[in-house]
Amino acid sequence: MTIVQYEIRTESIVEGIYNPAMKSLGQFCSIARALDVLGERWSLLVVREILCGSHRFSDIQRGIPRISRTMLSARLRELVDVGVLARTTPSGVPVYELTQAGRELEAIVRDLGVWGQRWLPRTLPREELDAGALLWDVQRRVSRDALPPAPVLVRIELSDARGRAGIRFLLLRRSEVSLCKENPGFPEELSVRGTLRTLTAWWRGDLTLAEARLAGMKVEGRREWVRAFPSWFLRYSFADVSPARQ
Repeated sequence: MTIVQYEIRTESIVEGIYNPAMKSLGQFCSIARALDVLGERWSLLVVREILCGSHRFSDIQRGIPRISRTMLSARLRELVDVGVLARTTPSGVPVYELTQAGRELEAIVRDLGVWGQRWLPRTLPREELDAGALLWDVQRRVSRDALPPAPVLVRIELSDARGRAGIRFLLLRRSEVSLCKENPGFPEELSVRGTLRTLTAWWRGDLTLAEARLAGMKVEGRREWVRAFPSWFLRYSFADVSPARQ
């Protein structure tokens, strides 16, 4: 039996910032030392969520729906301890912001996303399809300036989900965008229907809208809104990254 021994590091990353004991890769190389801090599961996804505008615990968790509350609490605490995040309570509710050290991770996170979009297979396994993560990203990537003056309620129906579990309502307003489990009291004047796989592929840029429609995705409602619908969204951050030719 091989016994793997880990060296426990307790020195500070930056003078004055406490670095909790953690498993170390045991190398002087700055890449290895950075991975000691950021290589734990979920850590960079927490940074991604804050870069995308989520600053409260519940919003960060909505962007990473498969992380437990306990694990998210641990990751947030670790990132605060190493100086990547700052935690404040301006209105009694904890809010997390990136420090200067955290903001410098933006280019790294972006480059990882570009690399993954370019080089990893575009056909996603079932376990990587998550309706919660998809619709949360859709909600926060709305181009509010492109919306009509009047509110528009979009009914989103995942045709491969059971019953009401696959139905969500996206209320589009220039002042606010809300994702709801129930109709908040507006007429359903636009609907989007398709399988989770097809909607995800369109959102990620793996399929054009025409290709998604051929795959069964339907956008129905007022004609002018159906035509305008794609322009209301900024799409997935890496949707424009083309796959590498292999």
